[in-house]
Amino acid sequence: MLKRLSSVLLVCALGGASAVTYPMTVTHTAGSTTLPKKPVRIVALGPHALDLLLSLGVQPVGYGEASTFLKTPAFGSPIRDIKYLGSRITGSPINVGDRFNPNMEILAALKPDLIVGEDYAAPVYPQLSRLAPTLLFKGIDRNEWQKTMLVLAQALDRTQAYNTVLKAYNKGVQDTRAKLAGPFRNKKVLVVWTAGGDAKYTYTISGRSDWTGGLLNDLGLNVIDGDKRDQVISIEGLVALDPDAVIVLAAGTSTPARARTDWNANPLTSRLRATKANQVYYFDYHLFRRIRGPIAAQLIERQLLNAVPR
Repeated sequence: MLKRLSSVLLVCALGGASAVTYPMTVTHTAGSTTLPKKPVRIVALGPHALDLLLSLGVQPVGYGEASTFLKTPAFGSPIRDIKYLGSRITGSPINVGDRFNPNMEILAALKPDLIVGEDYAAPVYPQLSRLAPTLLFKGIDRNEWQKTMLVLAQALDRTQAYNTVLKAYNKGVQDTRAKLAGPFRNKKVLVVWTAGGDAKYTYTISGRSDWTGGLLNDLGLNVIDGDKRDQVISIEGLVALDPDAVIVLAAGTSTPARARTDWNANPLTSRLRATKANQVYYFDYHLFRRIRGPIAAQLIERQLLNAVPR
C-alpha cells in the first residue's frame, strides 16, 4: 500500500522518527505524486527550490532559472554561477532553461528521478510529470517554506537535516532580533520594491504576511502594510504613509546603488521622517524576495546587521 503524506502526517513522522519507506505518495500544490524510490537525481526549478534542497544537503543535477539571473544562460550547459547560492553548490548542475517552462529535451537527457519547483510551473506540470515525479509548491507567504521543506525532507529521507536547519534558522532569527532591537524599537517600517527605469518612482508594498515582510517582522521590525499588501504607490503615497524607516528593494533594471540615487534625487522623499533620520536602507530584490529559504534568510540577516548602525 502506498504511503500517503500530508503536513499532519509529516509532523507525526518527524516526532516519531519513523523509518521512511518507498514507494510513497506526496501531496503538493499540483496534486499527488508517487515516488517509487528515494530520489537521487533531482532538478531544482527556481531559486526557492534550490535554497530548500541545498539546505537539506541535496546537490541538484539540473537547475532552471530566468536567464537574466544567470551569467552563463546557455541551456544544456553547466551553470557556472548562481547568484547568492552558488557558493553552496559543489557539483555542476545543468541549465535546463526557464524555471517555469524548462527545456523538456534537456530535462529528459538528465534522467531525473525528481523535479522540484513552484506552482507557477503548473501549466507544464503534465509534461514534467511524464519525465519524472514532479513536486510543485507555493512559497510566497510567511514561513511557507517551512511547510515545503518538511514535505521535501520526508520525501528525501532527510528529516534530521530539516530539524537541524530549522533549529539554526530559529537561532539566527533570535540572535538578529536581539541585535536589531535598538535601531528599530518603536519604529514603523515600510518595505517596498521598485523596478527602476521609468518606474523608478513607483513602489510596491511588501506586507507582513508575505515572505519578506514576515521574516523582517520576525526579526523585530514592525513592518506596516500601508493600505494593503502588493499595493502600488507613488512617492506621494510614501509621503502620506510617512514611516519611521524604509527598506527599498531594487528589482528589474535597478540596483541598490541606483535605488539610493533615485531616492535622494527626488525632493519629495526628503520630507519623509525616515530620510531625515537616515533610516532608509537599500537591498537587492533577488535576495530579499525571490529565493525565500533558510539560506536567503541567513544572508538577509547578515546584510541587515552590516547596513544598520547599532
